[in-house]
Formats: sequence, C-alpha cells, structure tokens
Amino acid sequence: MRRDAPLSSDEPAEPLYRQLAQRLSDGIEQAGLGEGSRLPSVRTLAAQYGVSLTTALQALRWLETKGRIEARPRSGYFVAKRARRSKRTSVEGVSGEASDKLAHRWSDPPPELDSQARDHLAMVGEPCAVRFDLASAEPSLYPIDRFSVLLRRLAYQHRDLVGSHVRGAGYPALRREIARQAMQYACELDPDELVITNGCVEALNLALRAVVRPGDVVAIESPAYFVLLQMLRALEVKAWPIPCHPETGMDLHALKEAFAHVPIKAVVTVANGNNPLGSVASNAAKEALVKLLRERDVPLIEDDIFGDVCFGETRPAPVRAFDTHGNVLLCGGFSKSLCPGLRLGWLAAGRFTERVKALKYTTSMATAELQQAAVAEMLASGGYALHLRRLKAALRQQLTVMREAVLRYFPDGTQVTDPAGGFVLWAKLPALGSRAISTRTLFELARAEGIGFAPGHLFGEGGAYDDCLRLNAGNQWTSELEAAVERLGVLARQAVRDDGRSLP
Repeated sequence: MRRDAPLSSDEPAEPLYRQLAQRLSDGIEQAGLGEGSRLPSVRTLAAQYGVSLTTALQALRWLETKGRIEARPRSGYFVAKRARRSKRTSVEGVSGEASDKLAHRWSDPPPELDSQARDHLAMVGEPCAVRFDLASAEPSLYPIDRFSVLLRRLAYQHRDLVGSHVRGAGYPALRREIARQAMQYACELDPDELVITNGCVEALNLALRAVVRPGDVVAIESPAYFVLLQMLRALEVKAWPIPCHPETGMDLHALKEAFAHVPIKAVVTVANGNNPLGSVASNAAKEALVKLLRERDVPLIEDDIFGDVCFGETRPAPVRAFDTHGNVLLCGGFSKSLCPGLRLGWLAAGRFTERVKALKYTTSMATAELQQAAVAEMLASGGYALHLRRLKAALRQQLTVMREAVLRYFPDGTQVTDPAGGFVLWAKLPALGSRAISTRTLFELARAEGIGFAPGHLFGEGGAYDDCLRLNAGNQWTSELEAAVERLGVLARQAVRDDGRSLP
C-alpha cells in the first residue's frame, strides 16, 4: 500500500484515525489483498503516514471492529475473511450519506468515555492470550465442581427455588449466614438489613442511589476502580478524589481538607484490599473515618468485595464494624472469593435499609434464589472457609512471583505495590525528568500481541495515572506468564526510550 497524500487534521469532522482507516481500506481494495494477507506493522504505518503510534493503532482497531481486518496474538494484523463487494464502499460497508449517519450514530465514542477507555472496556469480554487485565483468579482456584454439585442437588430437592416467582430482599438462610460470618470479624449485621443483589456492582449502585442525587459530590479514593468512576458519571454525580496510600489507604487529612471546601454528600471507600492498590487500612484509621463522617452526618459506602481475600492471619474488619449508628452501607459479594461467574452480592444498608429495598424492587425486583441457597450451604458447612485458606495462599504466592518478575523485566525505577490482599499489582513507570511516561500506547501494543492489562488512566481523571498500569496475578504462574511479563517489560523499555528521543 502506498501513501497517496499526507493525512490532514484540518477537518475536525473527520478524525485523523478515521482518515487513516479509510486510506488503509482503500489500499486493501486497490492492491487486491486477499484473506490472511499481512498488513504493515503499527510502527511502519505510523512512520509511513506521519502519525503517532496511537493514531495508527486506533485506525487498525477501527478496521477490526468493522470486520475488515483481524488481530492475531503476537503476529500482527491481517486481512479478514469477508463477502465479495461489487463496488468501492466506505469502512462501514455502506456509502454516501447513509454511511455518514451510521458512523455518527454508532461509531463515535460517548462523551463520558475517551476512545481508548471504551476500547479497553469493550475488550474485557474478548478473547486474549494472556489475561492480566481482569481482577480475578483462574477457574482452577475456585470450588466450581463442588458448587455445581450443590446447584444440581438443590434444584432437584427444592424445585421451588427454580419454579417459583422470586420476591423479597433475598434468601433468608443466606442473609443469616452472611450475618453469622460477619461476627467472626467483629462486625454486627442484622439479617433484616441485608439485601441480596446481582453482584457487588449492583450493591454499590443501590447504595449510591440511596444517599446521593444528581449534582452531588462524592469523595472517593484515588486511584479508584474504573467501574465506580463510570457509575458516578452515569448517576450525574461528581467524583472528588482523595489520595489513597498503597499501604495505609485513604488519606484522612486530605478528606478533612476537602470537607472544608467542598459540599461532600457521601464517601466511598475500599478499605480492605483496595482496587488497584491492594492496601488495607488500620483499625485506627477505620474508626477515625467513621467518627469523621458521623460528626458531619455524611454516609459512608464501603466496598468490601476483597475483604475475604486479604492475606493477614485474621480477616480484617470492615469499616462498618466501627459504626454504631447505621451510617455505613456495607457492600460485599462472592464473585471474587467463591465463583467469578456467580454475580451474587449483598448490601447491609443500615439506616438506609428501607430506601435500598425500594430501589432494589424497582431496579431488578429480586435475585435468583438457587445460587443463594447453594452459597448459604457452602457457608454453613465450613467449605467456604477451607476454600478461602487455599485461595489466599495461592494468591499471595502468585502476587509475590509476579512482583519479582515486574521488577526484573520492567525499566529501572519502576515502582510496584506490595499488596496486602486481592489479585492485582499496581505499577508506575519511571519518569524522564519531570515528564511521565504514558502507558496508553503500551496498552495498544501489548493487546496487539495478545497481552491484556488495565492502563492506569482508567483509574483517575485528567491523566492522573497515565504512567501506571494494573496487572492481575490471579493465574497460577507459568513460563508463558513470565514470558508475557518479560515482553511487557521490553515494550515498556521501548516506550521510555521513544519518549526520551522526543524530548526537546
């Protein structure tokens, strides 16, 4: 394919990557490239057309979503199989005014997400050779066989769990077991305040809707789980970032300062196994946080989904354990600790219980009871506790090995967290003087080679964590994973060198 004319950025209605995508599509047609023909590399395209690596990758991703080309892990991009066309068409497969309308309606990223954030979130469900992007363990570390047997037996013995209409706040036996489990870490929960949800994400959503309204300000730990950021945007609530330390959690001094200047209506914390830092706040810090918010009558929403997979000798108490006024809405679940595909969560709503129950009814009405009954039996029999001991031991070992590999292969000066719980590592690339090295291009290049990770800019706003990345250590360590980390390190070193050459 030849370069007929330089690309132009003078027309804002036609983004540069779309111009390049159309040029590449035309080149495939004109050259008669058949199925399986290899396309030039990202670096070659960037140099050939005088664009950045990011623009070249956006163009290739665009063509991939339209079925014109396909990415093959560790190999590059190739012409995809397609139906024969009788005439030249646009990238969308239609021409003229209809093409422009379709492109505008379906292809432009929504305003609350930049194009790369949208790409990342869309990729989560797509196949990938090496999954460092999801915060979960591999299936072999979960009691899937035992849980499947439980489901089959319960469905046979209690057909009403499947055949009856589901109503109410949740399966009574499960709510009692969750309250009983909480007593083991000094947290008193009333089964009547518990609402079973479709995953912890629904619990967080219900908690937020119960305490804030559009236009309100919510203080959150920063960096923050990117789904929480998108949730706040969807609710038209402004996120106010509070620094979170990799070892001690939310900076309470910064939170006090924020209260002096901002009308904060609620606070969200992940005090145990913070995602992405893996920090666990001390009991003293948790108690101080409860007191600070109680004095201001500001509710606290606590995401404790990683509490059961923290590595201490005893399970850390949630912030809710220090609350005696029902001011903390505690969210939990079993998708991280028991079965990733379970999508079963819960919310202890305190003084907001009736409001949450009403919201649950008008949102999803209820949660299917068969899996609730199976989880209740796992908790009551002691099988859950035995499984957790094995899972936590495996996660701790895997995080240690991966951390050592990152420090070995990534550029000198890379900073890596040492998590106290959870599945993930948070790494920060070294700066060049006062200039941070972005992981956005690194993300695209790695994904083109079949290696997925979560780029840091998703966990903040305004490019706050552009030089960071999150890596999942939930998979048992193999030579393939080590090779993938080594390859990421090579790409990261190239990114540092490339940015260094572009300095004035």
